[in-house]
Amino acid sequence: MLLLRRAVAGLRRAHDCVLLIAPRASGAALVGPGPSEVDELIPWEGADVAALLAGNLALGPLRERLGGIDIAICYSRSEDLGRHLPRHVRRVLTHDPAPPAGFHASRWLARPLEALALAVPDDVEPVRPTEAEAIEARTLLASLPDGFLAIHPGSGSPRKTWPAERFAALLDVVAGSRPLLLVEGPADTDAVSRLARRPGTVVARGLSARTLGAVLAQARLFVGHDSGVSHLAAAWGAPTLALFGPTDPSVWAPVGPRVHVVRSPDERMDALSVDAVLTAVRQSVDC
Repeated sequence: MLLLRRAVAGLRRAHDCVLLIAPRASGAALVGPGPSEVDELIPWEGADVAALLAGNLALGPLRERLGGIDIAICYSRSEDLGRHLPRHVRRVLTHDPAPPAGFHASRWLARPLEALALAVPDDVEPVRPTEAEAIEARTLLASLPDGFLAIHPGSGSPRKTWPAERFAALLDVVAGSRPLLLVEGPADTDAVSRLARRPGTVVARGLSARTLGAVLAQARLFVGHDSGVSHLAAAWGAPTLALFGPTDPSVWAPVGPRVHVVRSPDERMDALSVDAVLTAVRQSVDC
């Protein structure tokens, strides 16, 4: 979802309002006041979206909203959506969401802007918190020192996850006894259990994506994998080091002003050495 920010930034330069129809949990990360964020989220799970897909969208809020939209970019292979959305929107561009080889996903998702004669921005400004999000973030930041290290040792897939003992060895060198932030997602219990026992570790769990982003924006360095949290840290402007293995960073690297990537030499995460990551950490912090 965060890789849509380049496309959103281009659309916002030409249009007063940008709406997003997407799953509520992930789409909420893109709703905000910034130049790469959308004005409103229409939850994909809603009954009115289900009616749209079925071709029987009745008069109501969604039908009225769609009737006032000039252009819709449909990132979907859904035949139902492609067939029924043009009945309600003046112009619909359908674009396969899966990037082909050789395209970074952010650039690929911005490709439809060319058909609209809109410029695709090279740089995308970091996300900034609303006042309410900044206040929520301060609660967790109060437990952390300035210039803290943040890590997310999970990824949602064991194939994309660096071994926990390597993370522990990295922290012995980089963090020592200083407090650090450990991000735990819903599927990260095994990945974080050992690291959470380190003295001074502050665990972030159960936060909204935007509140977590506002916290990570204050980190001196974030280290993670090819995962949503790494994309979140990069989007919020944190110095980000992303560890890659089986997935291709030329397609899936996070987008942000201070992003470094280190990839395993044979695409297996257990082949990525602590020394290689330490070298990348020093380069990331020096920059």
